[in-house]
Amino acid sequence: MDAQSDADGGPLISLVCSTIGRPDALRRLLASVAAAELAERVEFILVDQSSGQTCASLIAGFGLPGPYRVATSGLGVSTGRNAGTPLAAAPLVAYPDDNCWYPPDIFRSVIDLLERRPDLSGVTGMQVTEAGRPSMLRWLPETTPVTRRNFLRTSVSSTIFLRRAALPSPTPFDEGVGVGSPGRRGAGEESDLLLRLIAAGHTVEYHPAIRVFQDDDRDQITSAYIAKMSKYGVGQGYLWRRHALPVSSLAYYSARKIAGAGLRAARGQRTHARADLAFVRGQVAGWLGGDR
Repeated sequence: MDAQSDADGGPLISLVCSTIGRPDALRRLLASVAAAELAERVEFILVDQSSGQTCASLIAGFGLPGPYRVATSGLGVSTGRNAGTPLAAAPLVAYPDDNCWYPPDIFRSVIDLLERRPDLSGVTGMQVTEAGRPSMLRWLPETTPVTRRNFLRTSVSSTIFLRRAALPSPTPFDEGVGVGSPGRRGAGEESDLLLRLIAAGHTVEYHPAIRVFQDDDRDQITSAYIAKMSKYGVGQGYLWRRHALPVSSLAYYSARKIAGAGLRAARGQRTHARADLAFVRGQVAGWLGGDR
């Protein structure tokens, strides 16, 4: 950790949260931060991209134990995170989604781990539902370094904690990638950052015992989910092209989605099956360059 932050009682971790204005979800996140161990040493940086600034108003009256800052930016999660990261004062930085929330011991666990392991530039954890079921990914069960081959099973935005000094710049995200970006690359901004850190020689380690809560959007499939998955697929295909990842692994992930779509269609889960196929078409488009 940064010795000065520890000595002067300053924040030990900065949470940079970009939101388009979902106060009910944000309220749960803020409550979990306030109830956490070391809450007074956690800095919360909110980037409210909504016209009404409802979340900015919420945090102003919430009474967090630690410091907070409020900013605004143009649309896009990467744009918001780039607006918030330069404001961070702590030696560690994390990027929670506005609809995730934390268990009480998470900040102490992350801080203690990185104090013991100066060789690590960051850690990732597992995302689970409130019931403890793995959320969004097929998470690996064991601790392991995050690599070019396993990043899709060891990280999502809300589970990543990084040393601020390891970031490639004060605005570390590619604003052309991620939810709300101007093109079709609707996901993958955190993976892009991790892959760039790995390419630069940094080590980030996955610890499944570190857990972040978030509902799994696959539990509530609607027709809008199909368009969302198409953009997610484009973002993933773009990552494979940009970082020259093995084509064999992209083919593996695509084949799994196609097989899953067939099973879901047979079970009558037609919307979910269409979403899986939209994701695969997006992957191919992103990999071939049709991602703008």
